[in-house]
Amino acid sequence: MSKWILMGMVVPAVACLLLSGCEGGGETRILDVDPKVGHTQGDQTVRIIGQNFRQDIGYTIYFGTKKTSNVAIRNPETIEVTTPNRMEPGPVDIMIRVDDGNAFKITGAFKFEDMGGNVVEGLGGPGAAPKEDKGNLKF
Repeated sequence: MSKWILMGMVVPAVACLLLSGCEGGGETRILDVDPKVGHTQGDQTVRIIGQNFRQDIGYTIYFGTKKTSNVAIRNPETIEVTTPNRMEPGPVDIMIRVDDGNAFKITGAFKFEDMGGNVVEGLGGPGAAPKEDKGNLKF
């Protein structure tokens, strides 16, 4: 009798492994994008958060009509991409095309903003902090 009980436990466990549906698995879902805003210059890392991303197939991702340069599946819940460069300011859709034929569109999920030049441009201009008093030391 114990032989049949053992067999009754093993068969469902093997079936579970073969079907890959017991833990994890299931339908791919997109839950969030982080961050949701970036520079029009591009080259920014963005994480697409979801469920059941597969590491055995490829993903092609677009911001608006421009394809991202890098796509990395970090784990079943995270895809990291690099935003394309020279984008126009404003919101864009993110399109995810999966090599298995599935596709996902996240409407208005990311916003490109013109964030100006670099940090050094603002130094010494109007509104700059007063210079530090160095006393009588000479430099």
